[in-house]
Amino acid sequence: MKSEQRSRLLYRRQYLYGPKVNGFTWWQHNTLPNGCELAVHPELEYTRVDDGPRTLAMLGYMLDPLHPQADNRQVLRGLLQKFATCEELIATLDNVSGRYVLFIFSGMEQYVLMDAAGLRQVFHYQDENGSMWLCAQPGLLQQVFMLSYSEEAQVFLNSPVIRSSHEPWWPGTSTPFSNVKHLLPNHLLDLVSGEVRRYWPNAPITRFGLREGAEKSAALLRGIMAAANHRFHLAMALTGGYDSRIVFAACREIMADLHIYSMIYHKLTTESSDIKVAAQLAQYVGKPHQVFTCDEPMDDDFEYLYTHNLEKSYQSYGHIVYGRFKNLDQRLVVVKSVVNEIARCFYYRTGIYPYRVTADLLCRLSKLGVHPFSERYFAEWLDDALVVEKYGYKLLDFFYWENRNANWQAMSQLEFDLAHDEFTPFNQRELLATMLGVDYRQRCMPKNEFQRELVRCNWPEMDTFPYNPTSRVLKKPLYEGPWMVPARWLKYHLLKRSTK
Repeated sequence: MKSEQRSRLLYRRQYLYGPKVNGFTWWQHNTLPNGCELAVHPELEYTRVDDGPRTLAMLGYMLDPLHPQADNRQVLRGLLQKFATCEELIATLDNVSGRYVLFIFSGMEQYVLMDAAGLRQVFHYQDENGSMWLCAQPGLLQQVFMLSYSEEAQVFLNSPVIRSSHEPWWPGTSTPFSNVKHLLPNHLLDLVSGEVRRYWPNAPITRFGLREGAEKSAALLRGIMAAANHRFHLAMALTGGYDSRIVFAACREIMADLHIYSMIYHKLTTESSDIKVAAQLAQYVGKPHQVFTCDEPMDDDFEYLYTHNLEKSYQSYGHIVYGRFKNLDQRLVVVKSVVNEIARCFYYRTGIYPYRVTADLLCRLSKLGVHPFSERYFAEWLDDALVVEKYGYKLLDFFYWENRNANWQAMSQLEFDLAHDEFTPFNQRELLATMLGVDYRQRCMPKNEFQRELVRCNWPEMDTFPYNPTSRVLKKPLYEGPWMVPARWLKYHLLKRSTK
């Protein structure tokens, strides 16, 4: 790899915002309406639309399932032309998909926010002069300001649970640096005051029956995939699970354009159900199925890029990123069937919900350990998130959405940006709200009724293939029943664990 090529791949698809960005000479440098500078890697799309005193500036891409042929500029212009206030504009973002960071300037108002799942991330920092800095990952700020790990973050990293974890993530808004914070999904950052506030949900949940919710969700997915197919050359990672099957079924009308592949890594082999079922699905639709391994050590050039591309505490998937970099055409945009876990009762998989959600419980469910650092940030998130219960949503669904998904899955996508840009069709707030509006007992294991209904709504034959045939099936305990509600009350009040 030539030195020029290596330099151009470093910090691939990342950005840095501040009063004046020095260096990064081969990046695109843009001056925003507030006079600040936004430096953007050449392979990260930047789109700006002005309408009098109002400006939208976007990093990444935005898709409108109702207008699948619209490009970034057309989507943004439509947003500006239809809505007069920031609140109205932000509300209509529920209906778009994509992976983006959006800057909003309207008179004295200046905000930044992200796509529904926060997959194009924002980390923010105020320097000693009170100036605001934003970036795609904390390593950029560490480089500019020579930041060091905070003492509490270092203790957290050295805790036994984190040291033994292969895929650790940072709780809540935390980062390794005390003054660098992570903006979470459903929140915006005021660029003038530095205040972070939640903007969604802002209305009661809409309830849907099983079929009604599946039909609406399936239609949204078809529109989202049609828009993505019009914009990109797509490669879909196919497995034997529910999530990729739902998306695969939604691709029925665009199947001819889709590149299908599967990766072998960790404990997977060519005989694993993820690979065998994916091959059967591809054969059924008459498509080639590319399978490649990701167990080869990184070469020196790529290892340098990977280890310097993002802050070291966020690095987990080097060999897999390298495998995809080497084996999959880099001009393709990869379809990842993630984020759907938000609606799959991830932290109460069999539908048994705890009596009360506490910071201590969140530490245990997250598997980050009951540690003062994680307790602190989960308690902060819990105080902010209690409003979602008022609107009829479940806290644990939002815990996955705004914590594990936003801190683990989003950083995973940033890791893979070194190989390919990624697209996640479930990353639309209207779709997520619709799925969460279906009774949780129909969204959970072991039957996964809603997920299978979603598949059937778009392509019934896809539901005849097995789902995760070799995986252990979780079942509800035989003793579960109405009398367990007071039992959980007693456990909470009388039998709480005292050991940490």
